[in-house]
Amino acid sequence: MATAVRKIKDFFTVPPGFDFRTNIGVKIGIGIVTWIIIILFLPSYKSIETQYEIGTIWSNEDLIAPFSFPVYKDDQDYENEKQEVINSVSPIFKESGLQEASVKSQLSNFFDKLDNILNKAEVLQKDNKGDINSELLDEQKDKLFVEFSPEEWRALFSYYKGDLSGERISYGRLKEDLSLYLQELSKNKITDKSKSDIKSETVSVIIGNNKVLSSENVSDIFDKEQVVEMVNSKFTPLLSNNELSEVVRKISNVFLKPSLVYDENLTNLEIQTRIDAIPKTIGIVRENERIISKHDPITRQTKLKLDSYKKVRLERVGVQDYFVQYIGKALMVLILLLSFVFFLRYIRPEVFADNLMLILISSLIILQCFFAYLSLQVVVNAPVELLIFVPVTSILLTIIFDSRLSFYSSAITCFLIAAVRGGDFTIAFISFCGAVLAIFSVRDMKNRNQIFRSFFFILIGNSISILAISLDRVQDTSQILSHLLFGAINAIMSPVIAYGLLIFYEKAFRITTDLTLVELSDFNHPLLKELSSKAPGTFHHSIIMGNLSEKAADAIGANGVLARVGCYYHDIGKIARPEYYVENQMDNNLHDRLNPKMSAKIIISHVKDGVKLAEKYRLPQEIINFIPMHHGTILVSYFHNKDKEALEAEGQSDEIYRYPGPKPSTKEAGIVMLADAVEASTRAMDDPTPGKLEKQIDRIINERLNDGQLDECDLTLKDLTRIKQSFLAILVGIHHHRIKYPEEQKKQTQQEDIAI
Repeated sequence: MATAVRKIKDFFTVPPGFDFRTNIGVKIGIGIVTWIIIILFLPSYKSIETQYEIGTIWSNEDLIAPFSFPVYKDDQDYENEKQEVINSVSPIFKESGLQEASVKSQLSNFFDKLDNILNKAEVLQKDNKGDINSELLDEQKDKLFVEFSPEEWRALFSYYKGDLSGERISYGRLKEDLSLYLQELSKNKITDKSKSDIKSETVSVIIGNNKVLSSENVSDIFDKEQVVEMVNSKFTPLLSNNELSEVVRKISNVFLKPSLVYDENLTNLEIQTRIDAIPKTIGIVRENERIISKHDPITRQTKLKLDSYKKVRLERVGVQDYFVQYIGKALMVLILLLSFVFFLRYIRPEVFADNLMLILISSLIILQCFFAYLSLQVVVNAPVELLIFVPVTSILLTIIFDSRLSFYSSAITCFLIAAVRGGDFTIAFISFCGAVLAIFSVRDMKNRNQIFRSFFFILIGNSISILAISLDRVQDTSQILSHLLFGAINAIMSPVIAYGLLIFYEKAFRITTDLTLVELSDFNHPLLKELSSKAPGTFHHSIIMGNLSEKAADAIGANGVLARVGCYYHDIGKIARPEYYVENQMDNNLHDRLNPKMSAKIIISHVKDGVKLAEKYRLPQEIINFIPMHHGTILVSYFHNKDKEALEAEGQSDEIYRYPGPKPSTKEAGIVMLADAVEASTRAMDDPTPGKLEKQIDRIINERLNDGQLDECDLTLKDLTRIKQSFLAILVGIHHHRIKYPEEQKKQTQQEDIAI
């Protein structure tokens, strides 16, 4: 037992070094699962062939029947005939066997018991023995068929004694008249089924054990609600007390029993017999008979023949045909998916490397195929296929990745939904047109609400493509308007669905989209507003850094927006103690009163403070990473040099003067590290000529390289050259009129070490 448990545990144990996001086995699994799911959505037997509708022209060759087959009725026509049969069948009732004498006997027995109870209550009241109400309640439970409330008993007792004034009929007369009227009503044919539920004009009644059916007009019978209401109408005007009226109603409800009992089983059997007799066909097509000729218009009769031919052909398919067809479908889907895999592998390798991103893309493609599958399951006389929301996929992939990947995936998705719908390339064409314009509409988004502007572009794409196809098929105006309406619904719903799914995917896959970055770059963000007010020097430094980093990142093909936004937040930890950083100091330097170790501790602490602040404001992890990475593990050299002799004398390491790291692990983080050092060191340079600026940039890049700070961020020497050129171009523009005043010279060394 223990061995079996250990084997199960070992089976589910993740091997050392396993990385879900990059593992090749996971990639293969994602591909296979996607492939199988899409195959399951494909129709069971429907080859890729021309779609046809009434009013269009048959553009294929003449279609000759290879075998004889019946022409089946339209599904809706058949359902209408079934409904007519259901409505025409008379409900079947059985006689309950209730006799008039039996009703008379039951009523007489009831009123005798009621009189006895009321008489006993009167005696008890005169003798002042017991609680009248409790006595009455006990008696009614044991002897009567009708249960009255205490208030009704009280009213009935007062009525019996003659204490109620204003009643137009006495207790004795009411009892007699009510009994006679109930006996009279019992002679009628009373059903247990509401007449409002009977759709036919007659009902069938089984008489006796001989099961002889007689027909009764519905107008000649009553349901129980009717006869009870007739009693109320007769006696309520005679009684001013509401409780007494309710007593009469309850008595009527008990003793007016149905004489006709609805037999649901016999009725359903009769309905099914009639339905089975309805013919499902309206003719036959003989073998070698022409079904339709090329260029003939498709009429309603022709469509029925085509539908019947496809249905019978499906029934004639054998097991071998199914197997061969599934191989063909599997290959077709496999080719489409493999073409997309090759695109990702060679055009977007960074996306292909991340299994989470592959799952995201796969889920969106499967979602559209599911919509296509649902459109085949809904049998309505409307173009529901236009509610396949391919633009949703286009919008999301454009925002999360880029327009090129979105364009290619949208094309693949359109081919797949055409396959799911049995070769419906009409909907593929319409969906692709809407998707392309959706991609165009969200390429350069500045805020989340701009998703909704895609509505107009999707509407244009859908409308033009629908009109083009409708005019080509010479469809009538009502069909065109119907298709345009559903195309408009698609255009309205796609941005709404995309908006909701974007929030879901950002949370579920921990994605930081360019849209999120653009929102974070707004200087009205609470953190940036606080930074600008409490540490204006740091804020200005971050903005200049952002310009340097964005241009450099764009130059080497990295994410410029991510680098710029990372710069804006990289020093937010300085908000806690802004006065200890030279860019925020005016005259006094607080470090003059501190020992080097304490100064270094304060300077280094802004990294930890920044991470805490970023987490508090729920910044994306990609932005938080810039806070510790932009310093890596470099030395705070200014204070280290001041304390160097003491460290050597005490035999201590320089670790207390190093930032905790980690080192930059992305190209963007490496660029931000260099931009931070370059901006701080060149800010107060004496006579910042292009030559001096270039020399300073080279010095900083070489220092970071030699210190191993750029070992983990994949920046090549070619990248570093382009980064240097980008930095230099911006810095020359900033400093070409810069004149350094003598008093600034004293601060230069501190600025180069403390500010960065």
